[in-house]
Amino acid sequence: MLNVAARLASEGGFDAVQMRAVAAEAGVALGTLYRYFPSKEQLFAHVLVEWSRRFEPGRRRGPAPETDADRLVAVLRAAARAFERHPNFFQLIALLEVISDPDVAEPFHEYSGAFSTALSDALHDVDPSDVVVISTMSSALIGTLLRSWWLGRISMRSVYDQLDRSVALMFHGVG
Repeated sequence: MLNVAARLASEGGFDAVQMRAVAAEAGVALGTLYRYFPSKEQLFAHVLVEWSRRFEPGRRRGPAPETDADRLVAVLRAAARAFERHPNFFQLIALLEVISDPDVAEPFHEYSGAFSTALSDALHDVDPSDVVVISTMSSALIGTLLRSWWLGRISMRSVYDQLDRSVALMFHGVG
């Protein structure tokens, strides 16, 4: 059910997906789908969690970046690439982050927590008290840049450039 919903959302966006179509394509009764996911929002909160697991940092190829700045850029760029390949998933974040229903908020917080952990795990050499601050700034940065990209205000090239420059500023200052 989650894979079908993810594919349908990737193709047409959250608004275009009908629960009846998810059930039919997944080969389950509509009542079965609603038993597991009582709302479309709850279904897609779980879809977002599953989708994001495909992009965990351990899956990268090539040599591992050596510095905190390089590791942080790699995590941020990997996230940006994932949304570039699946732009409709950014719509899911925009919709789900404001829903207070605990059955939606819990899996959404799982997704957010996993991303925060990936950011924190990139930071080996900074003072431990700075890890939360850098992770928070990085999360806010990519969220703002991806929102601007999704709304058509900036290009993905600009997202990558601003990610690189911002991380350089965090670690090396202005100059």
